[in-house]
Parts: sequence; C-alpha cells; structure tokens
Amino acid sequence: MAAKPTLPWSHACWHVLRIGLSFSLILLDNTILFFTALLAYFPYLPYLRLRQKRNVRFYPKTILITGIGTPHGLKLARAWAAEGHRVIGADVTDLDLPIRSGGSMSKALVAFYRIPKDHYISRILDVINREKVDIWIPCSPKATSIEDATARQMVESRTGCKCITFDENLAICFAGESFTKFVTERGLPVLEYHRVQSRDSVHKILHRSPSKSYRISRATPTANDRALLLPRRTISKTYTCLSEIQITQERPWILQQQFRLGEVFADLLIVRGQVQAIKVRLSDAGWGSSRLDQALSAAIQTLMQSLATKCGTRSTGHLTVRLMIDEEFDAHSVRHSIYIAGCSSGAKVIENLLHDIPCPVAGYLSVFPSNPVDSGSITASLSSTPKKFPRAAILPAAFLHFSLLHFVLTLVEVAESELVRLLFWKDPLFTPLDPLPWWWEVHIYRPLREVWMMVKQTREAGLKGL
Repeated sequence: MAAKPTLPWSHACWHVLRIGLSFSLILLDNTILFFTALLAYFPYLPYLRLRQKRNVRFYPKTILITGIGTPHGLKLARAWAAEGHRVIGADVTDLDLPIRSGGSMSKALVAFYRIPKDHYISRILDVINREKVDIWIPCSPKATSIEDATARQMVESRTGCKCITFDENLAICFAGESFTKFVTERGLPVLEYHRVQSRDSVHKILHRSPSKSYRISRATPTANDRALLLPRRTISKTYTCLSEIQITQERPWILQQQFRLGEVFADLLIVRGQVQAIKVRLSDAGWGSSRLDQALSAAIQTLMQSLATKCGTRSTGHLTVRLMIDEEFDAHSVRHSIYIAGCSSGAKVIENLLHDIPCPVAGYLSVFPSNPVDSGSITASLSSTPKKFPRAAILPAAFLHFSLLHFVLTLVEVAESELVRLLFWKDPLFTPLDPLPWWWEVHIYRPLREVWMMVKQTREAGLKGL
C-alpha cells in the first residue's frame, strides 16, 4: 500500500516562517498601534463633522469600493472618507476563510461586506440596493474587467448607481486583439504590424514611411532564422537584402515597426469620455528630469485625451495604455513620435495610477453631470517604473533545486516584505490616522490565512494519495 503524499516541507516552512515572523513582531507592533491609535482616534471623527459643517453645499455620496483589502482600495476609501463621504467596503472572496482582511477594519468604512466570487454580480447588486450606493469603484483583482462590465450593465439598468468601469463592448475591446483595430479606425497612431506575402508589399510599406524603422522575420521562424532590420543605409542595400528573402503566400513574413527611445505607460482615469487623472510611467528611471520629458508627457496627455474622447461619453473606467516612443528623421529635423502599442484595464491599473499621487476624488465625482471638472486643469504626473532586482539570477539555476537554498531565499524574501516595510514605514496599509488595518493584516489575517492554506494543501495532498 502506497504512503499518502504529504505537504512538501519547503511549502510548510514557508507558511510556518510567515506565522513565526508575525508573532515575533507582535510586541513592537502592539506598542506602535497603541500610541498611534491614542493620537489619531479623537481628532479623526470631529474632522469629518467640521468638514461638512463648513461647506454648506457639500452633499455626501455613498461610495462602494470592492477590493477593500488591497492597498489601492484602502487608499481610495480613506480619501473618500477624508472628504466626508460615506464609504462601504467589500472584499471578493474565493476562500472559505471567515476572517476579514485588514482593509475591512479601517475606520474610514461605515459598513463591510464579503462577496462570494460565485455570486459576484447578484451580491454587488444586493449591496448597492441595500446601502443606496451612488458610485461603485471595483478594485478587486479577483474580478476580471469583463465581469465588472457585466455587473455595470446590471447595476445601471436597475439602479441609479454610477459604475467606474467600462461597459461590455469597451471591456472586450480593451482585453483583446481588437484594440489595435479600434484605435486605427479612429485615426490614432498605432505601432505598425504587417503580415506580408510578397517583397513588393514590403517595398510599398518602406516607401510610404521612409523615416520609420522595421524588423522583418518569418511568421513561423526556425532555429537558424534571425530577424533583419529595414531599411538599410542605402536604397540599393535595402533592395539587395530583400532580394535574398523568399516571401510567398505560403510562407509569409512579419514586418513590425521598431521604436528607438523605449516604451512608456500611461495610467488613466477616464470619466464620461474625459481624462480626469493621468500618470505617465517611464521605463527608464533617468527620464523625467528635463524639459523635453515634460513636453513628451504633455504630448502623451493630449493623445490620451483624444483616445478618451473618441471612446465616447459612455467610456468610464481605468485604463493603462502602452506607448512606444520613436525618433524619426527627415532632411532638416528630428522629432519624437508616439505610437499606441496596447492596453490593459482592471484593478491593476488603479494600483499603478494611485501609487504616490493623491486620489482624484473630484475626477470620480465628475461621473455626475452636475459635478463637471475642467480637463484643462488635469496635469500628468511623471514617475519611473520600479524594477525589482532578481536575487536568484545571481546564482546558477541548477542551485535553486536544493531545498536548503530555496529555504534561505524564501527567508530573505519574507524578511524584505515584512521587516523592511515596518522599519522604513513603507507599508501602504499603515497610516497614523488609521493604523488598525496594518496591524490586523499582519497579525490576524495573514497568520490565519497561512494556517488555512497549510491545512488545505495537506488535505489536498492526502486526497491525491487515496
């Protein structure tokens, strides 16, 4: 009789290590929690009451934020509460763990709900009706943009709630390959991609755009194939290079435009066809310090506003657009050209957009026609995309198979994620005015989740051995 498989010891060590680290910090964290709560508890609620009394035209809204357990969801909740609005928090759950997340313990919330993933749309509608929600902002990474779009159609057809997510048509377009066609039909610059079936078609493309650079390769490359750059230094060399390539309908090639200055990401909040917040993330950390980079940022903002306008007044949601910057030459000048290369939508966009910038509460409120915001007052913020140093890359890959080394690397990763954020106050859940979400996440939610995961994996390993 075969022995039942058990949970690998390396996985068990991971869970035990995180639980042990949480308990080792509990005395220090309890001290921090006590003093911050003592200083922050009393002035917080009066601040909200004074805010409402001063502004006689202030009409608080009820805001539903799903994904309150995420740092960006909690940041949004705190920003809305600081403005005096009523915030409802919710977490989308696909586990049976009955413990609330750290974000659900925030004093910015007036109510909290757990929404099962299997009944996502129906429970969202139920919460909106029960709490009389005015605006719903989906921030949960456990729901796709298509699911949020489906929920929007149901919610806006049955209630007066406004949803900060794209409708189904735009969500499908932004999530698939049809985005390139969508942008091209609206006359916006797109990074070129051609499937060519003859040398003559390649020459026509090169003659049409002499300042652009292209990379040509087989549609079905083999091991010995290598891509070629076009055009060459002279026209004759370009013709000679192409004459050596066999391009037919049976064996097509791919001609793709190249970019010479790198890629840029634009994180957007679009409300009713207007860009209400934009952050330009530069791939190179050295960018953003010159006036040329500021001009490039302004050009990107203009292009993104054009994209938002052409999406229509029903376009409301968060979008990240991938842009390529090329350097094009003519006889007497050099210019930078911006091309749209792709996009993504969903909760990850909100996380990138809100990192290190204030929450655009006024931009969200512009979803109501009575709260317009002048798009000319919106200025793009510049930031560099953080790059993580791959520690494992400094070691030969073969060494990673040793369990002891894997354990040591795991220890380093856990120490960084837990200790560094504590010592340098980088934990996004922590704020002196609202410290309980940070403490609850580290010492209640995460340890119990680790125990639950360990039990679940052990049970599944036992069932496989039956």
